[in-house]
Amino acid sequence: MKKIFVNYFFTALVIAVTVWILISSSKFSIIPHLIAITDGGLLFLAFVCMVLFWFFDALIIKVIVEISDQGIRFWQYMKIALIGQYYSSITPFSGGGQPVAQVYTMKNDYKIPLGLATSVTINKFTIYHIIVTAFALVMAIFKYDFIFEQGAVSKTFIAIGFMINIISTLALLLLCYNSLIVKKVCLLILRLLHKIKLAKNMNDQIFSSHIEEYRSSLRLFLRDRKALLLTCLYTLIQVIVYFCVTYFVYLSFGLRDASLFDILAVQSLHYMAINYIPTPGNAGASEGGFYLIFGLVFPSGVMIYAIMLWRFIVYYLNLFVGGIVVLIDYLYKQSLKKS
Repeated sequence: MKKIFVNYFFTALVIAVTVWILISSSKFSIIPHLIAITDGGLLFLAFVCMVLFWFFDALIIKVIVEISDQGIRFWQYMKIALIGQYYSSITPFSGGGQPVAQVYTMKNDYKIPLGLATSVTINKFTIYHIIVTAFALVMAIFKYDFIFEQGAVSKTFIAIGFMINIISTLALLLLCYNSLIVKKVCLLILRLLHKIKLAKNMNDQIFSSHIEEYRSSLRLFLRDRKALLLTCLYTLIQVIVYFCVTYFVYLSFGLRDASLFDILAVQSLHYMAINYIPTPGNAGASEGGFYLIFGLVFPSGVMIYAIMLWRFIVYYLNLFVGGIVVLIDYLYKQSLKKS
């Protein structure tokens, strides 16, 4: 009875948070006006970029899972990806709830071993941060002149963002590939899952078994050069298509002064500057950072519109689609229990 109450309470809370975020936003009333003053075809390409972002997210999960001779259907990988994106949108640092939600879905819905599921999410998370940080560093080198044109506030945020992301990336590498640290962290994660009832019947022997599963899948991943290269390639494409949303929003206003390379460079700097801000989906920080950093790219007359349109595609669309997947998944599971 207690477990049923907790499940219903958690689901109601998730739905309430989603509805509150959507209703409390003042951005939606202006969306029809934005669509009217922009190029619909180019705006559609921005939406396509977001769909491709989800597609490559699922593809990355598929590559890492199938190294261990486990496999499910592609739409199920898409479900795992979108559930992860949803919880990423409602938790601090844009990723706090993503790994746990994906581990839970892989283990409980598709019977993927807990150690493997943990390895998949940690490997994916680590490679994403390595790729996006390296991409931003390369862009900063090629567009260093743009950084010097920024104001003092923008420069400060960019510098702090780079330092935090580089340090956190190095920490992730140490965490993932040092066996002693891995063991301690895995024990912590697995015991946390057990404590909040996401993993059952745990004891030290089972803990050790899951840790060995994790280490085994990690070794397989590092030895499989094809899978490692594919994961890096797909992650790079995922990062680029995500940043391209801004480019097509820019073009949709009839602006042509900045090139694709310019927008990718600026967007990567923006990502570095706001990624460490601990608000759900980087709310507030994303908009403020966009206004500061893209001030040299978007004319002041369309800046507010550009922020609203960009944020709608990369955040609210993510939240809405992911929320629908979470809700449908919950209702489906409830119908199975009743039958």
